[in-house]
This record gives sequence, structure tokens and C-alpha cells, in this order.
Amino acid sequence: MNELTENTSCKCKGQCKNNRCSCRKNRQPCSEDCKCKNCTNPYNGVAVEKLHICVLDNIETYKELTQEHFDYEYELPCECEKVPLKDILNGYSCSKCSEYYYMSFCWSEVAQDSTTWHCDICKTCRDWREWHCPNCNRCTYGISLPCSRCGSHSSSRF
Repeated sequence: MNELTENTSCKCKGQCKNNRCSCRKNRQPCSEDCKCKNCTNPYNGVAVEKLHICVLDNIETYKELTQEHFDYEYELPCECEKVPLKDILNGYSCSKCSEYYYMSFCWSEVAQDSTTWHCDICKTCRDWREWHCPNCNRCTYGISLPCSRCGSHSSSRF
């Protein structure tokens, strides 16, 4: 689920074309309280609270989807059922086995939430065995291993 929902307003003098815009940086549409002119924030007009963070980090791809895409049924990795994309966009719990899934736009497939995660800093989906190193600001493999880039340990992330 989208845990980044918060009320923001920007003080942009331009069109909100990059992440210097606080609304865009926080994956939010600009509001009437914002100071921007001719705003091009890609989150404008999107119900961001109904979308998984992976979808939000791939907002341009999401906005290109057609009704045919939303209606396309994906077989869940558990193989219990097929579900239309529109039902997976904010996460979906299988009605038969209760496993939780989300649509990974990073990987172009339905991902199992218990074995994957979406790094909100790197903005990409990751295997559950990876972690984000706050020291070098990159994701690295191995929960119990030191960071492959800087040597920091995963225990230092908590």
C-alpha cells in the first residue's frame, strides 16, 4: 500500500518538472495551495492513495495504460486465481491462499509481497534478501552480510 500519502504543497515558481518540487518528490499531486504555474506534475489527476509505491515510482508507465491493460488478467504466482491488473495496483490478497501480491512495474510482473519489496529510496523492486545501506545509499544483497560497496552491516540500518 501507499504509505507515503501526506499533505504537501510546493512553492515552485515553475512547472514542477523535477523532484525539487516537494509534491512530486513526495509522490503527490499539486494542490490549489501550491504556487506553481503551468504545472506538469505527473501525479496530478491520479488517485495516488489507491496505488502501490511501485506504481507511483513508475507513474509515467501507469498513465500510459489503457482500459485493455487494466482489464488484462494476471495469474498470481500461487496459481490459485487470475486477477485483472486494476485489482492488483494497490496490492491484492489471494482469495484462496491469502498471500499478498502487488504489480511490480519494475519487473513487469506480479510480485509476492512476502518475498520482495520496493525500495522507496532507490525506487526499484528488490528481493527480500536485499537491504538499503544508509551509509552508501544503495541497495545490497545479503541481510546478514556487510554492504558489498562500503562494508557497513545491515544491523546498522535499524
